Amino acid sequence: MNTTTGGGVSAGFQRMLTGQNVFISDYTYDGSSGIYGYVALGTDFPSKIVRLNLEEYGGKIICQKGALLCASHTVDITVEFTKKFSTGFFGGEGFVLQGLTGTGDVMVKAGGTLIRKDLKEGEVLRVSSGCLVGFQEGISFDVEMVSGFKNVVFGGEGLFMTSLTGPGVVWLQGQPPSRMISEIARRVPSGGGIGLAVPLPGMGEGGEGDGGGDSTPT
Repeated sequence: MNTTTGGGVSAGFQRMLTGQNVFISDYTYDGSSGIYGYVALGTDFPSKIVRLNLEEYGGKIICQKGALLCASHTVDITVEFTKKFSTGFFGGEGFVLQGLTGTGDVMVKAGGTLIRKDLKEGEVLRVSSGCLVGFQEGISFDVEMVSGFKNVVFGGEGLFMTSLTGPGVVWLQGQPPSRMISEIARRVPSGGGIGLAVPLPGMGEGGEGDGGGDSTPT
């Protein structure tokens, strides 16, 4: 294991902007020939992990901020900015995206169910903001306002949706981490916290007058 800035301070700063660490660890196996060395990796959030070969997708994939788990040493992590102010502000992905370029494999993480969708030339896919994991270079990425007052108020998708136009491949996630965290926070009682059942002396299952039997609080 060798931890470095992976190309200098500027390269580390670029990775930090895309949701990665400034420092990066390289793992190299130096054991017996013909045998592989194994590295176990995990995510900071319950996730699905997909392994992608960049050469199969034209040498470049653009992902949401922080989506990369690991990659071959031949892969570069670059900063990709959204082309429109509205896309960065309302798209749920932010203004900065990850550009994964080069050759070799990358492992990308996604919350909930991971879905791959192949879009044809001119085919449009509209998804809930925040559900986009990544897309192949050539996909047009934009944000559209939901039409109709009732759709905005009662549709559950809010005011904006992400619009993806082919050709190319897109990857979607069914449970964005930010959405799950907000749902948990919304259900936490305010003010009183969460009550826990704690057994108290003299308050066993037998109740009063059980004569000090051998029932034990659980």
